Amino acid sequence: MTYNIEYISTFHADILTIADYLSEYPKKAGRLFEQVDKALLDVAHMPRMYPIYEDNPLFRKIVVLDYLVFYKIDEANHVIEVHRLIYGKMDLKKQLEDN
Repeated sequence: MTYNIEYISTFHADILTIADYLSEYPKKAGRLFEQVDKALLDVAHMPRMYPIYEDNPLFRKIVVLDYLVFYKIDEANHVIEVHRLIYGKMDLKKQLEDN
């Protein structure tokens, strides 16, 4: 069964911030967003294919280039909730506190 993908507002904010930051490197930005899209399409078919994030087991994580995508699985509604796209060298615990 294919799960629906739902993008949480924090993910949208992350995309805008990253796009602005990488605006001088359009090829890198394009590659990043393309790979994020591909990974999320895979997750829609196999939600458990990526590991649980050890510091916050509510999330699973996908590594894409230098960034991490954090998502949750809503089994009851067959939805993948995509919460964050964070640069891997940031304080991840702090970034995920609000989620």
